[in-house]
Amino acid sequence: MTTAAGISVTTVTTTAQAPLGFVLTVPDGDNGAHEWVYVFNDEASTSFAVGNVIYRDPSATTYDWYGGLITPATTHQAKVLLLGVAQHIIAAGSYGFILQKGVGTILAGGAALTLDTAFTTGGDEPGSVIDYADDASGANIAVIGHVATAILADATGSAYINCG
Repeated sequence: MTTAAGISVTTVTTTAQAPLGFVLTVPDGDNGAHEWVYVFNDEASTSFAVGNVIYRDPSATTYDWYGGLITPATTHQAKVLLLGVAQHIIAAGSYGFILQKGVGTILAGGAALTLDTAFTTGGDEPGSVIDYADDASGANIAVIGHVATAILADATGSAYINCG
């Protein structure tokens, strides 16, 4: 899983190794393909952790469209603002790839994710997800994936992710 320049999807550096927003597509066997997007962790001091959902920093001017922040707790983000889900640690102020589309790891919030259910942002912990529920108020605006097996509360698990 490397670019033509030899950059792995797990490479994390404090200097850019690829253009921000660069998408690397990698085969994933019977799971289809992974689409990884190159981003900058625009958090002041917090690392992206495995399973954290990342969205565009709405105030970013230096890193344009691909400076990312961990989604806030209890606040739903529109899918158009989402960049992807971290699959490894990316320190604050560093560059790296996050999974935009494909089978990967997500973080459930304080409530378990239900078997065979779609999920959305807005869990009770930063970067976590919750079960999608039809909602007339429009609160669940970002269905970004589907779990094939239940995931316990405050745990990570495997899911199909589609933030792109």
